[in-house]
Amino acid sequence: MGQEFRMSVGAQPGEVQKVNEVFGRFAEQYSLPGSVRRSVNVALDELLANGLTHGMEGRDTGLVVVEVVLNQERVKVTITDDGPQFDPFSQEEPDTTLSIDERAIGGLGIHLVRQLMDDVSYERRDGHNVVVLVKRLVLG
Repeated sequence: MGQEFRMSVGAQPGEVQKVNEVFGRFAEQYSLPGSVRRSVNVALDELLANGLTHGMEGRDTGLVVVEVVLNQERVKVTITDDGPQFDPFSQEEPDTTLSIDERAIGGLGIHLVRQLMDDVSYERRDGHNVVVLVKRLVLG
């Protein structure tokens, strides 16, 4: 049996901090390793900030639901929003070998999320964007 929490936030950028605070308390309560905490926090920051800034832009209302499930093997984070369809993982990987001047703007945050998480996925389900992130607690 795992531990979990679920919270809903509105489409305001300040809501990202609320999610990170709740996740921080959850991680502390269940003694998640520091490296796992940091990886999940960075991924939450990136995906929520992008989703709220770009996906909810121009909307007065919007709903984002964050669910975190922890078991002995992994932390699974599901982010669901009612914004326009957008798969953050369909974007081409940035060429990090190029200089900053030569590199296209954007894409580094999602690249970082891919590097920090063990598994990432996206699907459009019932008119909602659903992003799933998994971070394993044990190597194997």
